[in-house]
Amino acid sequence: FEVAGKDGERFPAYLRMASFFDPDGQPAGIVTMSVNISERVEGERQLRAARDYMRTVTDSMGDGLFTLDLDGRLIYLNRAGEQMLGWCQDDLVGQLMRERTGYRQADGTAEGTFTRKDGSELPVELTSAPFETEDGVRGTVVVFSDITERLAAEQRMRQEMEALTWVRRIRDALAEDRFVLYAQPIVDVQSGHTVQHELLLRMVDLDGSIIAPGAFLPAAEAYGLIVDIDRWVMHEAIGLAAQGHAVELNLSARSTAAPGLIDDFRKELERTGADPSLIVVELTETAVLEDEEAAALFIEGIGALGCQLALDDFGTGYSGFRYLKSLPVDLLKIDIEFVRDLPTNEASQHVVKAVVSLARDFDQRTVAEGVEDLETMCMLSDFGVDYAQGYAIAKPMPVQEVLSTAPSRSG
Repeated sequence: FEVAGKDGERFPAYLRMASFFDPDGQPAGIVTMSVNISERVEGERQLRAARDYMRTVTDSMGDGLFTLDLDGRLIYLNRAGEQMLGWCQDDLVGQLMRERTGYRQADGTAEGTFTRKDGSELPVELTSAPFETEDGVRGTVVVFSDITERLAAEQRMRQEMEALTWVRRIRDALAEDRFVLYAQPIVDVQSGHTVQHELLLRMVDLDGSIIAPGAFLPAAEAYGLIVDIDRWVMHEAIGLAAQGHAVELNLSARSTAAPGLIDDFRKELERTGADPSLIVVELTETAVLEDEEAAALFIEGIGALGCQLALDDFGTGYSGFRYLKSLPVDLLKIDIEFVRDLPTNEASQHVVKAVVSLARDFDQRTVAEGVEDLETMCMLSDFGVDYAQGYAIAKPMPVQEVLSTAPSRSG
């Protein structure tokens, strides 16, 4: 209540009233006692103001903040913490944070991972410290920040540094002739006879170990070295064709637009006397899409030389069907995605059958990649696929080992 003193000044007071009675037991009056509680009210006001101030401060923070009691149960969670974790404070108050978010006690600054409300992971940097209030409340205060972007930037930096390392290694390998070709046979599904070999690139490390293309080709693509590699592959492939071997080589999107590559192809064919019909140039749909005009000119030039064209990874995109009528494609290579689960996946079976039907309508042949068992091979035969390759037939081996025993068209 608010009461007035002798001087007329009003102040907050605590009032206590009691009735008193006369000797006959009848009510005689009321005694009122008032206690000035101005100091207590002012203290409470200051406490509320302090709490409001702290809430304002913590809610304006970009970092998340929460406080825990000694058992690890949530006392308070600021707004940034709510946004990062997806939980609101009311959801978590009294809950063990290690159970809800995966928080683990750490002294000082550390990195870790919290679990959001939706189950996703949030990488964080966190700092924790003990606290104790004047009235004896003890616990831990934790400040944390989302480091997703920082980790992504660090990962990009590592990848760039790794790529630059690969650039040096690729250049050294080109200068020191440390690229080699492996060969994997492609067989006629009906007869089982080998009709040609796909040439697969490898790098020889300084210690003699073999490096798969997935390790160095991304860097070669990104830093413009892929055309030099493709030219090397082209010369090697034409040399093998000159020995009478039917071969298939892969070229990148950058190479289809590289000036002078068709002329180099023609000159090498003339120099070696290789039969161009023994050479299949394989392009992916991605390579064609990257620069359709350049790819069309390249394909036209390759066809004019008498080489064949294969469209790789066919069936994975819708654009590939458009190329059937606009580009002189000889072979459609059915993507491994539809081959590896062919015996168990009806959708894959439908795709393979559709590709075979389309290829026949356009007078093209089909090649199934990634054949890994006899059951798949039998199904490909039933579906009318022309050729197949994969581990069930043979693994890639060094080209000298494979072709030294393979019959040539000229022999």
